[in-house]
Amino acid sequence: MGKSFLNSIPQGEKLRLRDDVLPLVKRREWIFAGMGKSDTILLAHECIGYIWGAKPDRIDWEEYRRRKKLG
Repeated sequence: MGKSFLNSIPQGEKLRLRDDVLPLVKRREWIFAGMGKSDTILLAHECIGYIWGAKPDRIDWEEYRRRKKLG
């Protein structure tokens, strides 16, 4: 995952966790809130505003690309 690609994602974009990542986390869809330190992606909870950092390999990029092509 290239840094230029990650920097091209607009804030507020919906990103989905891969199904095999963090199985106890029931919420799979998060809001992109920017880039954090050490190439982490900041993800926000849509309703309560909770923000946490995730490594890029935890995001379902195939789902994101499919959705962007259809949209």
